[in-house]
Amino acid sequence: MKNIDHHLFYSDNITDDTVFLNDSETNHAISVLRIKIGQQIQITNGKGTIYDCLCVDITRQSLSCRIINKTTIPKITPELTLLAGLPDKDPFETILEHTTAIGVSRVIPLIMDHCRKPWWSSWEKSYERFKAKMIVSMKQCLYPYLPKLDAPLSLQEVIDMYENPIIVADQHGKPLHNADLPAHSAIICLVGPPGGISANEHKLLKDRNSLFVKIAPTRLKTELAATVLCSRILYC
Repeated sequence: MKNIDHHLFYSDNITDDTVFLNDSETNHAISVLRIKIGQQIQITNGKGTIYDCLCVDITRQSLSCRIINKTTIPKITPELTLLAGLPDKDPFETILEHTTAIGVSRVIPLIMDHCRKPWWSSWEKSYERFKAKMIVSMKQCLYPYLPKLDAPLSLQEVIDMYENPIIVADQHGKPLHNADLPAHSAIICLVGPPGGISANEHKLLKDRNSLFVKIAPTRLKTELAATVLCSRILYC
């Protein structure tokens, strides 16, 4: 492998000065990147640390490394939580991939009035696939933070959880300016499902003093709206 700075591996199996890659990461390392014993690679735990590691042992199922240095990467601020009205499964995976790359801290799927078929009833079966998609995105963008992904909640449950204002993507809202962003270290934003935000949900959010913002001159799909809204907030 020519440049270790262009590749990042993930592991949640780190003990003292040793890191173990699972079978999937090991297969990528030895089959795709041709990693050999004695080479250096970079590994993250998804919590902000990048470990410079020396490969010391390789099998078909596991690659073990010795940590020779570690670097903590500053977290993007403000910490952004995305409330995402649930679309179909494939568009939801797109939301996870894009928001991970942007630097979102947390994604909370929302069960809203206009959500379609309830595929999320088997959430536990889908969670590992969702996490894997986020890990791939995290590695590609070289930003070593894996967002927290919650199980689906209702809008009322989320409103009861937070006191901070919510920034809501709304085709009829006002343009988002830097001065509109709340002066908090943590910001919450929301995009509705493909069917949009219902009148009842709009009232709940309005009573909560939410900020309704127009993020594009046209109506966007949920997955694109999530990407645009989050990037706009973090860039501001």
